[in-house]
Amino acid sequence: MRKITLGLILCSMVTLCFAGQRPLEGFKYASEKAPVGNEWESPENIALNKEQPRAWFFSFQDVESARKVLPENSKYWLSLNGDWKFNWAPDPDSRPKDFYQTTFDVSGWDNIPVPSSWNIYGIQKDGSLKYGVPIYVNQPVIFMHKVKVDDWRGGVMRTPPTNWTTYKYRNEVGSYRRDFDIPQDWDGREVFINFDGVDSFFYLWINGQQVGYSEDSYTPADFNITPYLHEGKNSVSVQVYRWSDGSYMEDQDFIRLSGIFRDVYLYSKDEVEIFDYEVVTDLDDAYENAQFELSIKARQLTQDAPEGYTVHARLLDDQQNAIVEQEFPVTF
Repeated sequence: MRKITLGLILCSMVTLCFAGQRPLEGFKYASEKAPVGNEWESPENIALNKEQPRAWFFSFQDVESARKVLPENSKYWLSLNGDWKFNWAPDPDSRPKDFYQTTFDVSGWDNIPVPSSWNIYGIQKDGSLKYGVPIYVNQPVIFMHKVKVDDWRGGVMRTPPTNWTTYKYRNEVGSYRRDFDIPQDWDGREVFINFDGVDSFFYLWINGQQVGYSEDSYTPADFNITPYLHEGKNSVSVQVYRWSDGSYMEDQDFIRLSGIFRDVYLYSKDEVEIFDYEVVTDLDDAYENAQFELSIKARQLTQDAPEGYTVHARLLDDQQNAIVEQEFPVTF
């Protein structure tokens, strides 16, 4: 008998729909040349031009590569981990305001590994702190606040007691820059950039053009950067604010990892893609048989994308044998 979680199938069902559903509240889509400057303290602004949340998966060039599971086995995935140029400022007023411009010289900046926490990386061998103070506790050394209804409306820039870390480092800002090249075999494909974790708010520029921003430290942030790319070398610029209005919701008991603390990578998609999917396996009362239901959201990434696509769904067991295999037409 095959494992219940994989193979006790009574039937399978696939539904397809267009992934252009109404954006979640707080997600904004517009062409804006520059930040207003207060987005990191505006609870109604969660993201600009960030992709809607979806299931976590990657695209591969063929079945054999997909069976290896890890994204580095896909030719449509490119890591941007490694050394980035970095500038640290103790507060927003001290940040480099035009660093994202392609003419801005960052050659004299420090190098910092991505992913990392700038506070931790800044601890020197003699114990001195180059990039602010690591905070390991929840209370009371973070931004000024009170435990009362609507206290968040006062913002994170209020003056705290003098013994709080944020009295001196009111809201640290880290500015990151690096160059990258797009693989030649990505020509004609849509290119995205993903940040798996950035604490707590960041703005994004590609080749000096603002792409958008994101809040929510512990969920991925994806952006379609295709319109901002050009042939040859490209640049990505990220400016991270340590505290934001989202910090009130994230004020939990965990070690705080400032900056880009998880993977950054590029990936590319065809003109038509599977954007999201959901699998439901309802077991019967005896926990012996299950109905396998697969729901897929497909979308067109360009207006002139061709139609006539088909989804080929295949369910494999531990030995990579197909248990269920069916095809369904894609309709938009």
